Amino acid sequence: MSYEPIDFPFQVHNDAKVTETAYLCPEGLPWGATLDVTPAQADIPPGQAAIFTCRLSLDPNIIRPGCANDQGFRLTAWRVADDADERWGSCFYFLRPRVRTQITILRAAWYEKQLSVYGLLTLDTDQQVLLNDHLPLRVRVRLEHEEGGSTMPQWVTVPVQPGGVITLQRHDYSGPVGADLRIQAWFDRTDLLASTRSDVFRCTHTVAPVIR
Repeated sequence: MSYEPIDFPFQVHNDAKVTETAYLCPEGLPWGATLDVTPAQADIPPGQAAIFTCRLSLDPNIIRPGCANDQGFRLTAWRVADDADERWGSCFYFLRPRVRTQITILRAAWYEKQLSVYGLLTLDTDQQVLLNDHLPLRVRVRLEHEEGGSTMPQWVTVPVQPGGVITLQRHDYSGPVGADLRIQAWFDRTDLLASTRSDVFRCTHTVAPVIR
């Protein structure tokens, strides 16, 4: 498998009354990780801030997914001085490499008080990682619709079945006819698998079953 590069900003503010020159330097960067920072250094006028763009890349041949490889590093801003550079603040970042996951709501139907939701949790990896080997797993499903001028959100936890199938069956889910139900599934990170959430799926409350 491969890891997508991670881009994030790092802001350095100059509270001094003169222009300062700053640069960033990682400390304790894990083996197999590289950090590219743009610009290499920046002149920051008094009362202003510079935003550095950081890109973190991980070598999948060195850093394997799983909590055993959770590591961290400190990113420090340095101020250029005449005699010696000085620390100007820092942040600590955690690396939690995981196997990418994807969750999709395939279809849903809501008629009278009957609600049916079907989805699928899959893994994005070329390694020999089988989802069935990591069961039991659970997914949180958010149900939300408008009723009486108010939003009615509700969370339901459902198990992941063999093959990654997700099924939610409710026989007591009431609401106004014609209401727009918004459904989104969330999967939380495990020791090996990454967290993910589905796109929002919409279905309409009807008084007769709809087959699609």
